[in-house]
Amino acid sequence: MAITYAELLEQQGPNRSGFGRMLLNWRRRNGWTQYTACSWAEEAGFETISYGNLSVIEQGKAGELRQKAFWQLGELNRRIAEQEWGTVKTQAIKQKLDGAIPLGDGDCPIWTALELWACYCGLRQVPAAFLATPPPTIGQRKATELSAKWRQQLRRVVEEWALDPSEAITTLAAAASEDHRKRFYAVLTGFGDYKPDELAPLWIGADQYLPKRWLDQWEDSNRQGRKPGGSRGKKPTAPK
Repeated sequence: MAITYAELLEQQGPNRSGFGRMLLNWRRRNGWTQYTACSWAEEAGFETISYGNLSVIEQGKAGELRQKAFWQLGELNRRIAEQEWGTVKTQAIKQKLDGAIPLGDGDCPIWTALELWACYCGLRQVPAAFLATPPPTIGQRKATELSAKWRQQLRRVVEEWALDPSEAITTLAAAASEDHRKRFYAVLTGFGDYKPDELAPLWIGADQYLPKRWLDQWEDSNRQGRKPGGSRGKKPTAPK
């Protein structure tokens, strides 16, 4: 179906946002951080897009991209497709490269700067394989940090509203879906931290996870039903 230049301009914002999400999804499917490509390029001796530029593109905030960005992304894609890793000594980078897949579609399995530019402009569709955003890749350190933050939020609300700790945890755990409730309860009570693979199905977008949503909903229900210090208004119920 033909498209006019005016229509392209009208869809410029959504097209650029879609292009950024595609790059984000591609990076996450490969298990890469925003620094992986730069670290690889530095060791192997080739030029690639900076992690700062990649970040704003993924967020759809980059504005008008220069031609160089498409050439850099195209070269990165070519090296992945041809497994042209260059001289890489760092084991962590080697592990990230192992199994990496190129960006492409059925008509053109390995996109070059031309296909990338066309997608950015809205002249080529985002490949179906990169439409959905995979959960972010995190390590145990981050999972432990998140678990601790969620316990701290629980403790703060209990103290702020003078709640009974046992009743509070039981009510909060009831907000979790049945298949995640037992583990959520264990983490809240300090019997271990979430593992990265446990958090993956709990991811809901950006840097948000379901345990945080359950905590926020539970805190809001207490804020609406109580006054600080334990005075009760309408008794809060478990958030759905």
